[in-house]
Amino acid sequence: MIYLDAQTVHPVIDGEWHRLAGALEAAEVITTLCGITDTPVFMPLSERRNHGIPRQCDACDTIYRRRQGIPSRRDRLSGRRPAQE
Repeated sequence: MIYLDAQTVHPVIDGEWHRLAGALEAAEVITTLCGITDTPVFMPLSERRNHGIPRQCDACDTIYRRRQGIPSRRDRLSGRRPAQE
């Protein structure tokens, strides 16, 4: 049996890594925080890196930070507090 922590799994879609909106189940369609849905394909890390280094999805990061009460980079620089949902 393989255990995956959904908080540490970051699917890469079009060169951006995203955060999952919920728990990951085997062969299940996933939904990212920014709303992208797809069925994951598991590939060796070496093959994934052939497509360049993925970057973080800005929309997923913004949603994650708001939910966790973490200020955005912009808010930290300006001294503002994050908006509460």
